[in-house]
Amino acid sequence: MKVSIVMIFFALFLGGCGKQSAAEREALDKAKPGYQVARSFCSQCHALPFGDQHPPAAWPYVVSRMEGYMESAHRRMPNPTEREAIIGYFQSN
Repeated sequence: MKVSIVMIFFALFLGGCGKQSAAEREALDKAKPGYQVARSFCSQCHALPFGDQHPPAAWPYVVSRMEGYMESAHRRMPNPTEREAIIGYFQSN
């Protein structure tokens, strides 16, 4: 019985290894180029999404769609350099 309990706890411990907490993931993301730019624009309307929310190839479309919402809401729009930094940040995740 004692061995079974130890094995269960060991299996649960190993199952949690390799997974990042939201705080760890955010700390790693903050170090990436484009994070601050993406955060400043995306946070005008919603929380900063994770890059793996969409496939890398979809991010240019997603950013373009969000720019349409930003424009209609009279929010600050990214310039072309900022736009590329935002897309690069999300594609790197």
